[in-house]
Amino acid sequence: MTVQPQSFTTPDGTEMVVITRADYDRITSLAFSEDSHDLAAAHAALAASDARYPAAVVDAILAGASPLAAWRQHRGLSQQELAQAAGITQTAVSRLERKRNGRFPEGRRTTREAIAVALQVPVSVIEPID
Repeated sequence: MTVQPQSFTTPDGTEMVVITRADYDRITSLAFSEDSHDLAAAHAALAASDARYPAAVVDAILAGASPLAAWRQHRGLSQQELAQAAGITQTAVSRLERKRNGRFPEGRRTTREAIAVALQVPVSVIEPID
C-alpha cells in the first residue's frame, strides 16, 4: 500500500504536509546524517587549517580595512610598533594599509613575511583581497 502525502492550508495561510511516520523517520535520518557529515568535515578542515579569522578581523575587513590593518589592530599594535617588530618603517606599514587606485598594495614578499612573523599569522591572511 502506497500512501501519498496530504497537504492542506491552515486558517492563517500556513501550508502543511502530512506524511507517514516511516517517511518522516527516513527524511530526518538523512538530514541528520548529512548534517553530521558536514559538521565533521568542517571540524576537520578547521583543524587542518592554520588560518583563523577572529570576528573583529572579519568585521574590520568587511568595513573596508586592509587585512594587514585588521590584523594589526586585532593584535593591539600601532603602525610604529608593528614596524619595529617587523624591522621596517612605519611609513611602509602605512603604505601597505592604504588603498591606491581602489586596491591595497601588495608590497615585497620579504616585507609581507616579516610582518606576518611580527603578527604571528600566516602570510596568506595579510595579503590584499581583491
